[in-house]
Amino acid sequence: LSPGQLYGDVLYFATEARAGWAHSDPHPFYFWGYFVGLNGVWLLVPGLLLLDAGHQLATAQRGHDRP
Repeated sequence: LSPGQLYGDVLYFATEARAGWAHSDPHPFYFWGYFVGLNGVWLLVPGLLLLDAGHQLATAQRGHDRP
């Protein structure tokens, strides 16, 4: 689920950037507070979950590889 969420968020930001930010409010508070800040949470949480899952998988594999 996390890779799909990250893909959707990157696609969301990329299409808006490619359109020249035409669909976002030009006020700095709105852009940085709402558009980047609140939508950034949807990048941060899945990213942290993926890092945690990778760490746990690596730890489990190291434990399995020990004789």
